[in-house]
Amino acid sequence: MTDSEPPRRKILSLKSGVAAPGGPKPLERIVRPARPVVPEPPPPPPPAVGDWKCKPCGARFDPSPDLADEDSVRCPSCNARLGLASDFRSDPPNVDKLRARHLKKA
Repeated sequence: MTDSEPPRRKILSLKSGVAAPGGPKPLERIVRPARPVVPEPPPPPPPAVGDWKCKPCGARFDPSPDLADEDSVRCPSCNARLGLASDFRSDPPNVDKLRARHLKKA
């Protein structure tokens, strides 16, 4: 280098492990902690299958045993009024008054 030339800038280091001569120390790689492995939750249980099928929407259900005889049974899916609880409990069920179909057991 001669006196007429301006001074050179220092050579910058890149993100490598080798330091440039006369330059700053190389950057250190940041080590992040490993994420903990979270086990997957078990799959949800299959939906409950009932003995009755709603005629308007086709959803399967079981009427609640807690209902009084005068209470009306409603579809859990579409909320349609399907009949009285007493009609569901009679043996055989009074299907003429119900908006639900009794499914045959396999």
